[in-house]
Amino acid sequence: MVNVKLSPTLKHLLSLRNPLPQLGPSPEALNRVFSLTFNELRSSSKVAVQPSGSGGVLKSWVVVAMATLLTTNTPSTMGPLYRFVANVPVSNQPGLEPNGSAQASIPLEMKAERVAIMREAGLKCSVLTGIPKVINTLGALREAVDQEVKAKLDASQLSQRDASAQQTTRDCGAALFESIYSPHTEKLLKKLGRSHPDFPGFIIEHAYGGVLSNPSPEPSSTAAFETPLISRTLTSALAVACLRAQGGVGPQLTSHVFGLLKANHEDNLTPIEQWISTEEGVAWVLGTVDRLCEVVRGREDTGPHDSARL
Repeated sequence: MVNVKLSPTLKHLLSLRNPLPQLGPSPEALNRVFSLTFNELRSSSKVAVQPSGSGGVLKSWVVVAMATLLTTNTPSTMGPLYRFVANVPVSNQPGLEPNGSAQASIPLEMKAERVAIMREAGLKCSVLTGIPKVINTLGALREAVDQEVKAKLDASQLSQRDASAQQTTRDCGAALFESIYSPHTEKLLKKLGRSHPDFPGFIIEHAYGGVLSNPSPEPSSTAAFETPLISRTLTSALAVACLRAQGGVGPQLTSHVFGLLKANHEDNLTPIEQWISTEEGVAWVLGTVDRLCEVVRGREDTGPHDSARL
């Protein structure tokens, strides 16, 4: 095995140009904006909080918050985010205090499901904001999670993406791509192909089919819960959050805003999905991303932002 060492010159060069992730704000500052944006979503959408968050307000908020914080590359925010999410009360109480504490303990299985939602959202961000940031953030999330929750997740036989099911993956990717970009699907694929002939196939099969679409359920699983799936609607909300937080990608952000609005016409939407895919819901996503980014970057203003109001 070859043993290679870095010279002092290379070590110095690697230390330049901000090699470390950005330091996050205080837990108190994060909890304030977490509480404000979560309660705003609950009051604006008028949808009751579901116990596990798997079908309601909490899941929607988690997806947007996780995508935003991951894109800002601040892994230190995962501890406060996990503690907030793990302690959201199961009942539909009038408001959540800024410290995110609950009146009653949350069952272990619910905490594990909430963490599974967070890491599934993180994985989907990889095609929008880059794998290195996902590695940093999901690693920090793993470190922040309580030991019993880790054990619960590790013991569960969760659904996985089957790399061997290539045709199914391609079909799922094509269907998701079509639902977001129709009626401009073929025009966009041709444009991508002019940039590189392999680009359309990579986008459909790997980005949309392999990551952004959901893994197939495991029919023989004996787990207490399956991997919480992120719906077509919330996948668009996640994309909007990533691209808004990233900045400088206006055309792509606009495309995914259209994709989120189109999701309002999908079948079998939950009440929160119906609301978040409206103009008011999209405005909430943009405003929430802006508030989270401002707190992460050291500006404490968490009040309403006219620029995010449509």
